[in-house]
Amino acid sequence: MSLNPVEILGYAGTALVVLSFLNRSMLKLRLLNTIGAAIITLYAFLIDAWPMVLLNALLAGINGYHYVVLVRERNRENA
Repeated sequence: MSLNPVEILGYAGTALVVLSFLNRSMLKLRLLNTIGAAIITLYAFLIDAWPMVLLNALLAGINGYHYVVLVRERNRENA
């Protein structure tokens, strides 16, 4: 089985999303999930899978937002 760079991108994004759920830390989960969903968004764009683009772009945005909220809360607690 020979993979092209676009397929490798898709598998890498999927692996990050799966790995994100193995973390106990919500901060790490949100970060890895954001990055993975962003990579899958790019992959889906490259293969013209528009429903996947929409879904993963929304997931990346939602997780990114919650990541920022968690970081701000952590910084407030440590100040």
